[in-house]
Amino acid sequence: MDWQQPAALGVVALTAGILLWRRFRPRRFSFHKDTHCGCTSPSGPPPPGLIIRGRRGERPQVILKDR
Repeated sequence: MDWQQPAALGVVALTAGILLWRRFRPRRFSFHKDTHCGCTSPSGPPPPGLIIRGRRGERPQVILKDR
């Protein structure tokens, strides 16, 4: 019984440490979130829509919509 209590407390402390680390760890760098490269401005027009249709045995269609 002497070794079981410190072992159980060690497991609890390790689990708490892992949970706290995952909660408060530094955020990884994300090119999409940290830079605005490639994003359209909110005041600009929305990008056009592109619709691609194709069925077996038929000719494929590519439609470009303005809105």
